[in-house]
Amino acid sequence: MSNQLSSWVKKKILKKDQNLLSLNDPYMVIEKILKNTRVNGILDAGASNGRISRVLLKSFPKARAYAFEPNPMYKELLEIYAREDARFHPQYLALSDHEGSADLFITESPGNTSLLSPGERLKEIDPQGAGVKERRSVELVTIDEWARRNNDLTIEVMKFDIQGAELQALQGGAEVLHKSTCAVYIEVWFNTPYQGGALYSEIDLFFRKLDFILYDLFKPKYSKDGLIMWANALYVDPAKIKV
Repeated sequence: MSNQLSSWVKKKILKKDQNLLSLNDPYMVIEKILKNTRVNGILDAGASNGRISRVLLKSFPKARAYAFEPNPMYKELLEIYAREDARFHPQYLALSDHEGSADLFITESPGNTSLLSPGERLKEIDPQGAGVKERRSVELVTIDEWARRNNDLTIEVMKFDIQGAELQALQGGAEVLHKSTCAVYIEVWFNTPYQGGALYSEIDLFFRKLDFILYDLFKPKYSKDGLIMWANALYVDPAKIKV
């Protein structure tokens, strides 16, 4: 896209002044990349209301989706989806690099809920939604141990939206990622608003060590003063994708 056209789209259609990364729908991109690759398992970390799991199941109708969501506010809805679709499997667990338990910081805005404590920057971004209204102990599991306990499930597609705790979850799933995963769509933070949250550079280095490459970046978000905060990244393992 030319700079002139990009500028026009930003101002007239998207009402934005920031740089564009990609206008493509990331889930359509994933479907296109994996059109010749059999997808048996989808892991949705931070599934919330299950919408993205359902989108991915439409793209890969022969797959099963495992929707990880420790926030109890979504349980009733996820149970309804599970009854409606035998391919949809809620997992009321939090993903990390070890097993046990940890506090989940449930915030006023559900989308800010995390295993990590909100920092001052989150309060600046979302003053009303950043406040912690409850701390609830939740069960932790690693992707690798969970997969082993479930007959060594293969997971070809992963999606992560767990508010700064992505690296720990990835580290707990290195074996599954290496063996079967073809594509990972993940929220990445350039300037994290969570205490101890991993930065994009750390996520990227982790993937490079597993021979995944960055395919594209989507939906960048900025603070009110123009500081880039986060985006969504698509990583793929070219060796596992059938062309």
